[in-house]
Amino acid sequence: MNYNIFGTLVLEQNPKYVDELEVKYNIQLPPIFKAFVQTFEFGKINPSPQHLIIHPNQDIAFDGFQITLEKYISSYLEQGDYYLVPKVLPFAISGFMSGICVGLSGDNTDKVLINFGKIENTFEVIAPNILQFIAELKEIHWDTV
Repeated sequence: MNYNIFGTLVLEQNPKYVDELEVKYNIQLPPIFKAFVQTFEFGKINPSPQHLIIHPNQDIAFDGFQITLEKYISSYLEQGDYYLVPKVLPFAISGFMSGICVGLSGDNTDKVLINFGKIENTFEVIAPNILQFIAELKEIHWDTV
């Protein structure tokens, strides 16, 4: 039986927190992603211990959103130019890959991208936005794997 990861979402108690982070770090989040992180508490979107989150693309590992939005933003700013071409913000861990990211500018704004472990800095679009990305995820019980 498949479970829906949306069942694990916790409502954000302080939506203005996101605006404060944008000012503090001088960053502008794309509109759909920003609405998502203003609605749901970002560091608490994780599977239960008995479940695994899977994506239809078997090459994509997903362990939930394990750290806060602020930690992702500060880490992004410390990485230098790695996430600048294209300009993307990592927001989830994906195995040994560079992480699952959201596009911050241009044609990639709000798109969800990933670098499939390539040496060069080439990101591929895996969803048109964060909501579609999460809608594609399934939470399954470990016993069914």
